[in-house]
Amino acid sequence: MLCKHFDKCGGCQIQNLSYEEQLSLKVNEVIDIFKKEPEEVIPSPKIFYYRNRMDWAVGKNYEVGLKEFGKWWEYVDIYECLLQSKESDYIRNEFRNFIKENGLEPWNNKNHEGLVRYLIVREDKSTKERMITILLSRLENKELFLEFLERIKDKITSAYIGINPEISDVSYSHEKYLIYGDKYLREKALGNVYYILPNSFFQPNSYTLPIMIKRAIEFLDPKENEIVYDLYSGIGTFSIEIAKYSKKVIGIDVEKETEELFYKNSFENGVSNTEFILSRVEDLNEIKADKIVLDPPRGGVHPKVIGLIGNSGAKRVVYVSCNPRTQYRDIKKLKKFGYSLERYILIDQFPHTFHIESIAVLEKR
Repeated sequence: MLCKHFDKCGGCQIQNLSYEEQLSLKVNEVIDIFKKEPEEVIPSPKIFYYRNRMDWAVGKNYEVGLKEFGKWWEYVDIYECLLQSKESDYIRNEFRNFIKENGLEPWNNKNHEGLVRYLIVREDKSTKERMITILLSRLENKELFLEFLERIKDKITSAYIGINPEISDVSYSHEKYLIYGDKYLREKALGNVYYILPNSFFQPNSYTLPIMIKRAIEFLDPKENEIVYDLYSGIGTFSIEIAKYSKKVIGIDVEKETEELFYKNSFENGVSNTEFILSRVEDLNEIKADKIVLDPPRGGVHPKVIGLIGNSGAKRVVYVSCNPRTQYRDIKKLKKFGYSLERYILIDQFPHTFHIESIAVLEKR
C-alpha cells in the first residue's frame, strides 16, 4: 500500500520500502551510532493508521495537509493519509471546503499574514474520542466555525479555537477556547487513563505506547523504598505507572498546563505518591534520586542536566529517546560520572519514517 501523496509529502520518507526493509535501515543506522546491537527490536503492532495526533498545516493556496519534503514553505494538499484515520481524512477535507467557501484567509508562511494556520486532530484509538483544535493567528470568526462543527460533530467529542500570533511556525495555542464538547481527550494505556489538553505532549503511536511504558518500567525496576525522578515528565505518561511500585515519583516539566494534568492524571488513576516541580530541568539546583527516567525532546538534554544526573546519586538511569544520535551523545557524557550503557532496545514508533524510539539502561559503576 503506497500513499498517493508519497512522491511529494514529507510525512513519510520510506513508505516505498517494505516494512522489513524499513526496520533494517533504521536499526543499522542506530548500530552505527551505538557500535553495539540492540537487545531487542520491537516493530509497531500497526503500521498504518497508528498516529493519535496529526497537525494539518494550512497553506496560502488553501492546501490543508503536510509540508513538502525538504521544503518548509511548500504544502502538499492531502486528501487521503494512511497515518491517522479515515475520520481524520474526512474532518480535514471538510475543513478545507469550509475555509474556502467562507473566504477565510489562510496563513502565509513567508510574509506571516493570514488567519487560519493549522487544524490539529487528536484521537484515542480505544475510546474513539476525538479532539480538534483550529489554530488561528488571531481571535476572529469564532462563531462562524460553529457552522463547521455542525458538519463534523458526529466525528468529534471536543473542539477548541487556538490562537498563535507568533511568526514561528509552531502548532501551539498561546490562548485556547473550548467551543464544543469535553474539555479533555482521554487516552488509555496499560489500564491507565491519561487526560490530555490541546497543547499536551503525548507519544504519537497509540499501539507502541503501552509497550514503551512497560519496558521502561521493567528496566527501571522501581522499588517501594525508592525515590524516582521523571525528567521531562509531561502529563505523567511514565510517572503514573512508576508510582505504583515506588515510594515517590517526582516529575519535572516547564508547562503550567502540564502541572495541572500531571496531578489530575495521578488523581484519576488512584496515585497519591507523585510530586510535580514546575521548572526547566536545567534550572534545578540539584537532584537526589535512587533512579531516574528521562524522555527529553529530540535535541537531547542541556549540558547542565548531565551534571545534575551525574551528581544525583541515582544508581540506574533509563533514557527514552526519539533521537538515538543525541541520546548516545548524552550517554557518552554521563560515562564521565561513572555510568555505563548496559543495554538498549529499539521500538519502531514511527513506521514509514526515518525515526525510531530507543530505550537505554545506564548503571552507575
